[in-house]
Amino acid sequence: MTTPIPDDGIRRSKTGIPLPGPERPSRPEWALDETDLHKSMDAVPLFMSSLPEDAGDNPLIQALQDLAYDGTPEEVAENFKNQGNDCFKQGKKFYKDALLFYTNGLEVFCKDDKLNETLYVNRAACNLHFGNYRKVLTDCAHALKMNPKNVKALFRSAKALFALEMFLEAMDCCEHALLNDPDNQPVKDELAKIKTEFERREKIRIAKELREQKIREKKLLIEGALKKRGIRAVATPGFKPDHPHEIQLDQELDQLTVPTFFLYPEHNESDLIQAYNEQDTIGEQLAEIFYESAPWDPEHKYKPETVQTYFETEDQGGNIGLMKVGLNVKFLTVLTHNKYILRDGLARFIVVPKEDTQWKKDWLAKYGK
Repeated sequence: MTTPIPDDGIRRSKTGIPLPGPERPSRPEWALDETDLHKSMDAVPLFMSSLPEDAGDNPLIQALQDLAYDGTPEEVAENFKNQGNDCFKQGKKFYKDALLFYTNGLEVFCKDDKLNETLYVNRAACNLHFGNYRKVLTDCAHALKMNPKNVKALFRSAKALFALEMFLEAMDCCEHALLNDPDNQPVKDELAKIKTEFERREKIRIAKELREQKIREKKLLIEGALKKRGIRAVATPGFKPDHPHEIQLDQELDQLTVPTFFLYPEHNESDLIQAYNEQDTIGEQLAEIFYESAPWDPEHKYKPETVQTYFETEDQGGNIGLMKVGLNVKFLTVLTHNKYILRDGLARFIVVPKEDTQWKKDWLAKYGK
């Protein structure tokens, strides 16, 4: 009597002692790979989800593939739906295959609306995973056209709309879903999440609108104050100041303050006065600036009485000139001069020594003086 070969491939005596003889035969070449069954099945023509490029030259492959479409359109679509469901249940790794099966089922164009409705909703689940939100909405729209009460289609539409930041529409889908299934907890949770994010965004939007409204109102007030005083203000297109200071209007006192640069070309230095009041004189401002000597003026040579202040003029033809400003002249007098232009909300004065030096002569020559 021949001793049968057990599962481990080793023949043994009745007492369990290994016997000499052939080992368990190796797996045949045609056997499916147990470690990657899905990939192995896709290599078998009958189970292929897509044909290879040379399929048309292989009658056997083509004939076996035709078996997938053997039956009525409803039977074929049902088969593709089941294959898609099997892939979907295996997890995210197989969602792409599931999507292909659902698409194949829809392309059969069967007349079973309920079946097509399921295929659309199931394909929407795959597209939702891949972030194809517009396709999700298209599939769900098809399903809802067949059945307006399809909760899954409404739920997946809501998730896609939320991802697209269409919060009101997403909430509407959830609310319609709950009308048909009031106890659906996932839909309730989704609706709560959408509402929370919508309310957060609304607070940000309203706060932004209030800030922008205040900015517009302030801009109108400033423009009105400048126009009232006859100040020519010009904005350079695309100009962005490198400082945070702006023209301010004290409505109670009806006084403007303007950010102002005092330039010292002899030393290539400058001072920025954040808020120069229109009623202050040039001398008052210089006294504040030169109260202590600057690092570039250790000998304290720059004093109100030892310097000359200028501002650049600009006529209608755009020609630039220089005009002296006395210590007792108010800032407002300069701003309202018919040749002065307040450009980009920033005033400028040039301060040089009164003493005649070669540097000063060369500097004045640039202005034709």
